[in-house]
Amino acid sequence: MKIKHIIVIAAVFLLFFLMPCLNLYAQESGEQTDVASGMAMLMLQLSVVIFAARIGGDLFNRFNLPVVLGEIIAGIIIGPYLLGSLHFPGFIDGIFPLHSDFPISRELYGISTIASIILLFLVGLETDIDTLFRFSVAGSIVGFFGVVVSFILGDLAGVLFSNYAFGVHYGFSHPVPLFLGIISTATSVGITARILSEKKKMDSPEGITIISAAVIDDVLGIIALAIVIGMCKSHHVEWKQVCLVSLKAIAMWLGFTVVGITFSRHIGRLLKKIKDTAAISIISLALALLLAGIFEKSGLAMIIGAYIMGLSLSKTDLSFIIQEKLSVLQKFFVPIFFCVMGMLVNFREIASFKILIFGVIYLIFAILGKMIGCGLPALLCNFNLRGAARIGVGMIPRGEVALIIAGIGLSARIIPHDVFSISILMTLITTLITPPVLANMFNSEKPVLRKKLEVKTEHVEIQYTMPNLETSELILSRVIEAFEREKFYIYLTEIPEKLYQIRKNQIFITLKYTPQSLVFYCLEQHSSFIHTLFYEVLAEQEYIIKRLEALPDKEKIGKNIFSGKKRVKNGEIGFSQVIDELTVEANLRGSTKIEIIKELIDLLVKSGDLKYSNKEKVLNDLLERESIMSTGMQDGIALPHAKTDEVNCLISAVGIKREGIDFSSLDKKFSTIFVITLVPKTFSEPYLQYMAEVANFLMNNENRRKILSCSKNEELYKVLTSNV
Repeated sequence: MKIKHIIVIAAVFLLFFLMPCLNLYAQESGEQTDVASGMAMLMLQLSVVIFAARIGGDLFNRFNLPVVLGEIIAGIIIGPYLLGSLHFPGFIDGIFPLHSDFPISRELYGISTIASIILLFLVGLETDIDTLFRFSVAGSIVGFFGVVVSFILGDLAGVLFSNYAFGVHYGFSHPVPLFLGIISTATSVGITARILSEKKKMDSPEGITIISAAVIDDVLGIIALAIVIGMCKSHHVEWKQVCLVSLKAIAMWLGFTVVGITFSRHIGRLLKKIKDTAAISIISLALALLLAGIFEKSGLAMIIGAYIMGLSLSKTDLSFIIQEKLSVLQKFFVPIFFCVMGMLVNFREIASFKILIFGVIYLIFAILGKMIGCGLPALLCNFNLRGAARIGVGMIPRGEVALIIAGIGLSARIIPHDVFSISILMTLITTLITPPVLANMFNSEKPVLRKKLEVKTEHVEIQYTMPNLETSELILSRVIEAFEREKFYIYLTEIPEKLYQIRKNQIFITLKYTPQSLVFYCLEQHSSFIHTLFYEVLAEQEYIIKRLEALPDKEKIGKNIFSGKKRVKNGEIGFSQVIDELTVEANLRGSTKIEIIKELIDLLVKSGDLKYSNKEKVLNDLLERESIMSTGMQDGIALPHAKTDEVNCLISAVGIKREGIDFSSLDKKFSTIFVITLVPKTFSEPYLQYMAEVANFLMNNENRRKILSCSKNEELYKVLTSNV
């Protein structure tokens, strides 16, 4: 049995059999242990939530489904309405006991509230205000009508069917229908953006319109939330009071937003005085928490203040750095939020036939709200039916904002628990059905505009082609250093290919890195700066190369490889770990450097370590390395090696040519012992350590004498893998 299995069994034993003893001890200790006991319970709950959210997210991600759905469903499963309240030893009421006033503990919900603030703060940071303004016409029209129609239909569903579902008739201005309308307005831009990215449609007319409309959608939705929260807390529903509350909410929203954006440079300048980027990010989050508290004290939602703070800092060159430094907090807290939202869902209520029917009707109204509210206005913005349908479907999925709004309504006791569960169900289904439908709609390349537009862009693409991977990596590192010297802030996005966001004040540059090229995207007015910087980087490297060519000790450095004492360490990698009897040859026939290298390559092919079809490419890689500097060392030893894409692990072969050949060795003597080594270009293991161990072995005169005395491959293999 493996050690990890023993640890798991021991942990389970402690959890189920020793926990009751701890509970008894806590009860006997009196009131002083109440706080500690509560905190211990919170720690256990958090650990379960984190593990459950991770497992659920990874499982859904494996099936190319939104991770957020997996986290919510994991919360439903472990929540107090399902497994969370089950009794077992040490937990009489379960790990997540059902509370009378609220389904979960206030401490756990408090942590999820912090998570919602972090989430909305980061959403604000990611909002591109310039792009929003650039495509504001179509996006604003689509987003505005999407909010209005969705709100009306969501509210209408609560008014028309509340008596059937809940036995109570709600008016149009009652808090429950109002909240159903607000929840219906939200749009999950992340879900749609993922599909647009996969289909290469982010910069398409419908893609740009969806993204910009989703931003407008969330902004208007949060303003509407502020108005409804104000109405509910003030208990005034008369139209005069509604107007006053609306003016207050809009005034606070616009006031703080305008002040934040106007003074964003000054805020950024003050933050930069801190110097430490991690500290800058923490202080920025503290400002978001401060503004969240101010908005909550003013009768508005905390998430509005957090969003405004993020929106203000999005204009600064610190935005990507803050996102990067807070990414760990995001990965920790945000899954907790979605999982906790799932824990609040009561499936027993949804199982009621009347409630289920109401949930289906609300779902239909929510879908129609976006299809009609966003699709029809798109027809007025030069889109045809195909384009309008894509926009309508792209706006359907609800996500984090809808969940946050529903959670606020439940925690503030504005909406009952069954309405909250229906809202979560609507969010789940709309988020689940949209990706496959939208992906299928984007399979067609037919036009989406009634009249084709001539797009004139100020952005330019600057591409520099690199000769090989090594050069590309070297130049990339030097370019990044050059930007940092110019006081730019650089952020590496987490996607398969390296994409750097580079900012300083109002200069915004994107750098895409591949092994073949470095591609810059920037405004045309900044292109000369890019060319100048890149030219200076190349000039610096050329200067360094010339200095290296004039280095007088190159041969001495090569000879020093064989001058040290042999060091044997645990975990060393030598001949015995790499070669086998098929990769040694005691009688090489070649008489030139190229012929010897080809023979050694053939050994690797014969052994199965290298594919026959890759021979020529490997030969070219080896010869390219030899053209830089010969790998002929001294004392008759040659160590030809290269990085290549044709192998996926370290492979090696050894051969002997007793008469020797000219390998351009450091000591000008013929080479007789040849060790070829190939490693992948993305190799992460210590191949240089292998070559150092080989050199240590071959520097011994007795070892070289034994090698050259071998006439058969079996003898040579035995000598090479011995511990002499």
